[in-house]
Amino acid sequence: MPRRARRFGGCLAAKGRQPRARAAQPRAAEGGNPNFRREVHVETGVGHARAPESYVENGVSAREGEAGPFLIGELEFPSGYRQPWFEPEHPYVGVVLDGALEKQFARTSWTLETGTVFTIPPGASHSARFSTTGARVALVWIDSAAALPGLPRRFFKLHHHRHGGAEAIGRRLSAELALGDRAWSLAAEGLALGLLALVARTDPSPPEREHPPAWLATAEELLDPDSREHPTLAGLADEVGVHPAHLARVFRKHHGMSVGEYARMLRIEWAARRLAGSDTPIGLVAFEAGFCDQSHFTRAFKNHTGLTPARYRQAARPD
Repeated sequence: MPRRARRFGGCLAAKGRQPRARAAQPRAAEGGNPNFRREVHVETGVGHARAPESYVENGVSAREGEAGPFLIGELEFPSGYRQPWFEPEHPYVGVVLDGALEKQFARTSWTLETGTVFTIPPGASHSARFSTTGARVALVWIDSAAALPGLPRRFFKLHHHRHGGAEAIGRRLSAELALGDRAWSLAAEGLALGLLALVARTDPSPPEREHPPAWLATAEELLDPDSREHPTLAGLADEVGVHPAHLARVFRKHHGMSVGEYARMLRIEWAARRLAGSDTPIGLVAFEAGFCDQSHFTRAFKNHTGLTPARYRQAARPD
């Protein structure tokens, strides 16, 4: 059987082409052709499906597969990696799962940290530089805009922001790529559509969204699971100097969920990183994440990620 062409050729986070106006920049692909399309597909009623496969190219670990109109992948970049300039042909959405990176565009630059979701429109030439810790990024390429009529304008603009819900979907996509069973494409396509819907709903269509008050950022920091503190709503309100009812109302307005739901989401995402990156017993991870017992943690974790903690660890560390 002929070798399948890799759609993330050259360790790029996209299928793209080298910008014509940047002759002095590095080649878009050294050791791979980013324009090379796969030719092996399985026809389904809703589009293409292809089981995930893994490979390493130029030091970047990649896993990718096709589900309906989406190319779904995960790239893990090593410390200090520099990605050459390239120009994507299709819009895509990315979620930083671990680490950090900086993307450089013609007129602006972004610093993207863990939990950041971003959209890149077609033709947005850019390069990237990765931190000393490297980075792991989940990606959803909208390979056929015709299959998604009415695609919101958000996907044709540069945009990025932190969003815990997007990180959760990104981690579930990562787990589905690792599982790669017969149901993976159905599950992954549903998650991809969920991610697109989440991003679309952040579009600040006119009139512009109201800017959050300064104290909201302080409240978010106090909910950081790394602090090991689990403040009550009243305690949180006292710390930021507002009434608990006002805090709850403003928090839901800007995050689309209650303070308690947001705190639980952060703790589960912290636990997911701990499960994927260590051999710490699940019971201890549950305790460190602030859950009263392992069974409560398992129920909450599965409700959030779709997998039990043990299955998630297995999927995140397939080797």
